[in-house]
Amino acid sequence: MQFDVAVILDNWQPLADGFARTIGICTVSLPIGFILGVALALLRLHGGLVFATFAAAYVELLRNIPFLTQVFLLYFVLPEFGLRLSPLVVGFIALSAYASAYAAEIVRGAILSVPAGQTEAGYALGLGYATILRRILLPQVLGYILPTSTNLAIGLIKESAVLSVITVPELTYEAQDIIGRTFSPVEIFTIIALLYWGLTALVSTLTKWLEIHLQPYLTARRTG
Repeated sequence: MQFDVAVILDNWQPLADGFARTIGICTVSLPIGFILGVALALLRLHGGLVFATFAAAYVELLRNIPFLTQVFLLYFVLPEFGLRLSPLVVGFIALSAYASAYAAEIVRGAILSVPAGQTEAGYALGLGYATILRRILLPQVLGYILPTSTNLAIGLIKESAVLSVITVPELTYEAQDIIGRTFSPVEIFTIIALLYWGLTALVSTLTKWLEIHLQPYLTARRTG
């Protein structure tokens, strides 16, 4: 078997474009998913029976249905009800919804990990829940959220490859298109594997750096 580097060099532009789209899709979807996840976590904790039940059902539904099936439902089933979305929009929605379900459990678990006595002390001082959340809970919750959020971000990057099945022009889709033209799967799959690995390694390194630099702040807030 001969590894032909020229195949990669001749097709670096579509690979770079696909890689950039993968980064862009994940960069947009993860924050949206996390914001939705925070809202879902708060609904489960303080939303009352109806909203807490809705949030719990949403989270369990998305966590227990394969991501590929969720993508197909959005792309193929919604048009039956008159709602036709572009592949890219479906990709953003699917990844954001997927991230929100896992982020909700990450945030909920982090909030529950803070001793209840601290929230009660905040109420005793006359603070509202929004102030307690901002001044007492969130500084401590951040330390619990970062490691698990890293896993979520890495999972989101890997799941983004599924979007190639609905022709979202991300990295895997571009790779498949190149293979169809060049018949060089070894070279192309090797390079995209390295690109995915490099991106996930970068995310992991950045969050570890963030944990280290936030640790003095988190320690001060917990003991202050």
